[in-house]
Amino acid sequence: MRIATLGPAGTFSEVAAGLYQPEKQHQIQLLDSLVSCLDSIGNDCDAAVVPIENLTEGFVSPVVDYLVQRPLHIQAEIRIPVGFQCLANSAEPQQIWAQFVAAGQCNQYLNGLGLPVIHTASNALSLDALLATEKPSAAVVPKHVNCPASLQILNSNIADNPRNETRFVVLSATSETPEFNKNTHWKSSLLLIDDNDHPGLLVDSLQVFAKQQINLTSIVSRPAGSQFGDYHFFIDFDGHLSEPGVAAALQELAKMNNIHWLGSYPAAAIGNQ
Repeated sequence: MRIATLGPAGTFSEVAAGLYQPEKQHQIQLLDSLVSCLDSIGNDCDAAVVPIENLTEGFVSPVVDYLVQRPLHIQAEIRIPVGFQCLANSAEPQQIWAQFVAAGQCNQYLNGLGLPVIHTASNALSLDALLATEKPSAAVVPKHVNCPASLQILNSNIADNPRNETRFVVLSATSETPEFNKNTHWKSSLLLIDDNDHPGLLVDSLQVFAKQQINLTSIVSRPAGSQFGDYHFFIDFDGHLSEPGVAAALQELAKMNNIHWLGSYPAAAIGNQ
């Protein structure tokens, strides 16, 4: 199975992709953008592992927006811890490289250093820049990356939130739903597409879940792009498509919304699918 994920080598995305059915030794292809990963599904690759939500940064908007436009399906989810360390070639660095998202997640530490921050496009590029310079410098690097022998660890845990994690989803073009097993904690996801807007639409939709005693685990709105006030809603909830309550809720929702069904899949514990 060919799986696309965001490169270069050493990204959190590559770590997550390696955790998906590791016993099957899938072929992982590292691509240069989320859109490239998503476009590859059903073409150059069978599936893609992409981030969809970070504990501190929230949902990954480009992924949610892409799902509105193309009917992909979630086959699994993977959660991994997201931690950072500060590596340096000197005990007194004069500058520090940091990928722009990583810099935001390590803002308190970087402010405390008081050094010029040079933003990069990836964590790997931050490390490469540090290894290539002779100037006293440092870099923000993921904790899972081993410290090269030529560098030192200034601080092994610099993230603002030491419990931060990212949730990834495995997306494919196939709509096969895993068979229900009562001993598995199941989750499901869908999109409510705003093409039938009316007062109370969101409230009416949420009451459908409450009526069936279905627990919502997340909901995020995304602008439809047509006019102000028009939104699509991405919703995660506990349950499996074959459970009577879930099936009844979907049938009722379909009467008032255009639904993009994204799939039922086992809920992930941190560090595995």
